[in-house]
Amino acid sequence: MAIRRSKLEYTVYSPNYVPGIGTCWNCKTFVQARRCAKRLGIGAKVFRDVQRTNKKGQELGVWFGIRAFLWTGKEFKRVPLVADEV
Repeated sequence: MAIRRSKLEYTVYSPNYVPGIGTCWNCKTFVQARRCAKRLGIGAKVFRDVQRTNKKGQELGVWFGIRAFLWTGKEFKRVPLVADEV
């Protein structure tokens, strides 16, 4: 079955995020994600994820690791992902 559409979303993680401890927010636009990261403080990370659905509208999954940014308190710096480092 063919992929019908891909949708970008952004996930914002608090500094020193550990699953179950810390804050994790999902945002629809990068502007919203930047605003959330600034609220969380220096060290917050923003990940851009792709969500894909098929012709029937069923989710095929969420793929992370497209791009990541780190809030330094002054600007957003792109963070290399594990796939970028190899």
